[in-house]
This record gives sequence, structure tokens and C-alpha cells, in this order.
Amino acid sequence: MNAKDVPCKHLWNTNVHPWEPRTESICLLCGKIFRDMEHYVIKLTRDNDFITDVLDVGSGLKGPVAQHYWTSTKKIQRGYVCDVWNLKPLPSVWRPLNMDALDLLDVLGKDSIDVVQAFGFLEHLEKGDGLKFLEIAEELAIDLVIVSAAICIHSFKSDECGDDPDYKVKVDGNPYHRYNSTWQWDEFEELGFTSNWEDAKKGESFKLESIAWKVL
Repeated sequence: MNAKDVPCKHLWNTNVHPWEPRTESICLLCGKIFRDMEHYVIKLTRDNDFITDVLDVGSGLKGPVAQHYWTSTKKIQRGYVCDVWNLKPLPSVWRPLNMDALDLLDVLGKDSIDVVQAFGFLEHLEKGDGLKFLEIAEELAIDLVIVSAAICIHSFKSDECGDDPDYKVKVDGNPYHRYNSTWQWDEFEELGFTSNWEDAKKGESFKLESIAWKVL
């Protein structure tokens, strides 16, 4: 086999000073670029010095995406983590909201949060409820709404679609982790969001997960 045909065993620059805010990861061996949810969050908010409140929806036992960035770099005054099931114990700056996300507007109020982020959440809602949540998120947010969602039912193989909508429920026991909808990049764009389709198409972001955002 030719050496150039051997897949690179990526050594990402994020392994060096991992807490440094970055808008992309770069392989130190082959130069490949990759962007995940946190990278887009940082790219879209790093120049905004007025963010004080952040809401992370679907936080679960993993906690909020970009937690260190929000608390240590942006030094937010208040974060909220919302999940209808279990929530990870977090420092006191993060207020737990163990509730249905569709009721958030009643609890927090319109224009109450600078940034609303919801990653890997929409696919677990029926499409109609997902669209309703996006409307609620825009009512809540002052500056930015950013989300991600599966473009297909995921599977035990991270790079392949599956056909069992309950596979994730079986893995982690969370009854709310059923796949109830899928979301394509162009669906978000039709709703006025910007998506990461160009990055995904180049292999520089997830191929089975769309990421989209709306700056308000």
C-alpha cells in the first residue's frame, strides 16, 4: 500500500492547551481541519463582549457544550441547563431547569437570554415540536440561537446511519433519546438559519449532524 493511501492517525492541535478557545481543530500531521459544535459557538460569540446569560437545552449528563469557554473565557454571569430527564451536577453559575423545553418561555420570559444553544436535541422531538422549539428559542434569545440535529437515525457505527430509532435509548437508558425526526441543512436555511453545509460537504464537520445558527 502506498504511504499516501494510509489513513492519518490524526493528532489534533486541541491536544495541546486543550482549554484554549479555538474555532477549528487542525491535525498536526496532515493539516486536516474539523469543526464541532463548540468551534461554531466560539466563532460566533468570541467578539461579543456583552454576553452574560446562556441557555443550553438538552444538556443531560454531559453538561453544556463549551462549558469552560462560557465560564472561564466569556465569564458569563448566569448559565441555564435544561433537560427533561437527568442533569449533570454543575458549578453554581449553571442553574438546572429539569423541565420540558417547550415550557421555557413561560419560565424565563421573552428576550431573557443572550445565547440559546441546543445540540443533539431536536431529533428527539417530533418535527412539529422541534419547529415550535425553534420559535421559542428565537423568542428567548437576544443575540444568537445555535442548534444541531441528526440528518438521519444514528447507529452504533458513528459514521453510518441506522434504522433503529430506539438504539440510543438502549445504549444509555434515557427514554427521551428516541429519534423522532431528522433535520437537513436546507430545512434550517429555509427557516432563515445559516448552516454548516459547506464545511460538512468538505469533510470539515459532521456528516450525519447538521449545525445551524441564527444571529438575531
